[in-house]
Amino acid sequence: MSILSYFVWLIFFASGVAGAYFIPEATIPLDGKFVFVGAWGAVVGFIYYIVCKRKAQEAEENYVESLNASRQASPKTEYIPVVPMVGDEVAKSPVSVRNPFESILPPGAIPAKEALQKMDTLARPVFPLESWNVFCKDIFKNRPFPEVVESLEKVLPLLFPKAAGILYMYGDSQAELCKIFSFGDYTISDDVIMPAECASFNKGDIVITDFSSGKFSGGCTHLHHHPQGISFCVPIEGLEEHFGILTIQVDKLPDGEDLEFWKAKVSIVAATFGLYVANQNLNIRFQQHCIRDNLTGLFNKRYMEESLRREIASANRHGTPIGIIMLHPDAVESIQKTRGRHAVEQMLWELGQRLPNYIRTEDIPCLYEGESFCIILPGADFKITSDRAEKIRYEISQLQVSYGDIVLSTTLSMGVSVLPIHAVDVETLIYAAQASMQLAIENGGNRVVKADELQDQ
Repeated sequence: MSILSYFVWLIFFASGVAGAYFIPEATIPLDGKFVFVGAWGAVVGFIYYIVCKRKAQEAEENYVESLNASRQASPKTEYIPVVPMVGDEVAKSPVSVRNPFESILPPGAIPAKEALQKMDTLARPVFPLESWNVFCKDIFKNRPFPEVVESLEKVLPLLFPKAAGILYMYGDSQAELCKIFSFGDYTISDDVIMPAECASFNKGDIVITDFSSGKFSGGCTHLHHHPQGISFCVPIEGLEEHFGILTIQVDKLPDGEDLEFWKAKVSIVAATFGLYVANQNLNIRFQQHCIRDNLTGLFNKRYMEESLRREIASANRHGTPIGIIMLHPDAVESIQKTRGRHAVEQMLWELGQRLPNYIRTEDIPCLYEGESFCIILPGADFKITSDRAEKIRYEISQLQVSYGDIVLSTTLSMGVSVLPIHAVDVETLIYAAQASMQLAIENGGNRVVKADELQDQ
């Protein structure tokens, strides 16, 4: 079978894999999706095997028929003397023996041996199936992103011989595209480009620039280092999201390969890698959805409790303290009455963005419940926890949030407790901090109450 048929099989299989992601888990559970993908691969592979076997049988039958026909039409054997008879003149030149099969070859035909040699030359693989299969296995096994990128970096020079290329992906923001890796003997573009510099970004399709023709109006202005030959720019996309750009440039296409073949190869690579990146992106979002609050972006209550249990177990083994801070914005109720729920959510979002800036890297900020926040401070004693709470209270009291034509602001009511001074387990530690925060609210807010003060009440 041809390489194109293999591509068609691969696209059918990838379509089934992509389709499995769109099926809601309420209809088919996650285990069922894996079974579906396996069954889909088995069915498509069996069909491909049957088609290949049928083609092979047809080719064998045609060969046998042609061989029988040539035997029936072969001329009778003609005896040619190689030793001259007595009295005959000695031949001055070697006797030429006529090929008995020449009479049955139609005009313009070539001998079978020469045809087989030519077919063998044309049938030499131009697509590195072994390396490509390694790359595809890494994708189907959902290997980590660095491993898949490493496989892609190895297979691209084999897919596109004598070419140079570069893979761009978005960095920390969607404002610029950064180089992940490049290959080839020459540089074709900068390490960092703007999305608007590549026409494939706006077009959402492959953009081919032919520098050899002198008419290159593709719009890919980033290709200014080596404006020769032909370039291919294709977006890395999946599930209607844009992740990057793959650019390939070659001075001259190899013999036996045309522009459409290279366009097909570029398209297959980009589509396969794009589906993998989209799948990775969905996994990350799913994990974040399970442990993070949608509004503030901080960890949720479930993750907070699991983390606190883990940190307390570690603290008990090593004899280290753990501090916990509970805080509640005092202005929530007044903002709710005067400006509505959307203004409250704007204030909570701002707090979620600011709190990580006022704590250590190892501290864990969470949205506990409602409008109350919680901060876990591993290894922090009573003084460190109290000083950190006072700093947060002061910084937030100076915060002004723009909301339409008004400015929102709030103070904080905060409670502090420390293990093992005020508690011995998760429940008592949270209770002590929550009760201290409630006491701060009852005393007018904008203050930090330590768990020690609960004994005085």
